[in-house]
Amino acid sequence: MNKKELSTPIDWQNVDAVVFDLDGTLYLGNELLPQALELVNLAQKQGACYFLSNNTSKTPESTWAKMQKLGLTVELSQVLSPLHTLVAHIKKSDINKCWVLANGEVLAWLQFALPQVDFKAERVETELVVLAYDDSLTYQDLCEVAWRLQDGAKYWITHPDFLCPHPQGYVPDVGGLVELFATCTQRRPEVILGKPSPIALEAVLQNYSAERVLFIGDRLYTDWQLAQNVGCQFRLSLAGETNLEMWEKSDPQPLLL
Repeated sequence: MNKKELSTPIDWQNVDAVVFDLDGTLYLGNELLPQALELVNLAQKQGACYFLSNNTSKTPESTWAKMQKLGLTVELSQVLSPLHTLVAHIKKSDINKCWVLANGEVLAWLQFALPQVDFKAERVETELVVLAYDDSLTYQDLCEVAWRLQDGAKYWITHPDFLCPHPQGYVPDVGGLVELFATCTQRRPEVILGKPSPIALEAVLQNYSAERVLFIGDRLYTDWQLAQNVGCQFRLSLAGETNLEMWEKSDPQPLLL
């Protein structure tokens, strides 16, 4: 059977809110995927609609602007990011000295959100290390992280994705760095802020019961795992990282979009 024959229709009467992944689900690079606009428009007519990406090389505002450019008409408040979760949890933890691996755009966004926090703290002062998707990192940055982890700083990551989809092929993401630092520091993250952590859907689940939330994504180990972790409905898109063979081997198997 082909992908279309394997897909399971969505029962919209049992859905109060839809959460879409972005990279590899609705678009790839600067191109919308087939039927993405039609699906988003349909979901928005049915009820609440959110967009959750683990891509922390972009601020929520940048992600929103890209969506507008691609023809996805949504409000900024509908765009969810692990960066929102990071800000909330730094506030809860009363931490003021961090070292965040992130590009300049994201660091500026964090500094605006939390002006009292030092996001590039000196080594001896660092309470918390955070890995985001830094598409500008240098070898020196890797050393700065390694030294602080060796010193015993708390260790969080925005997400565990190994790869980020790109029109020219997949590129390394935070999950690859996690393995690098596990090798050279014997440390693994204590907190994951994005998918598949239930923390990632806190903003949605405050308003809707999990069983009436539908998540649509393309990755088994983040999107599908998040749906299982919180008990929400799920549809897997085969337009991104997961192909038909990977789906066939997965246990349990998610329903296909």
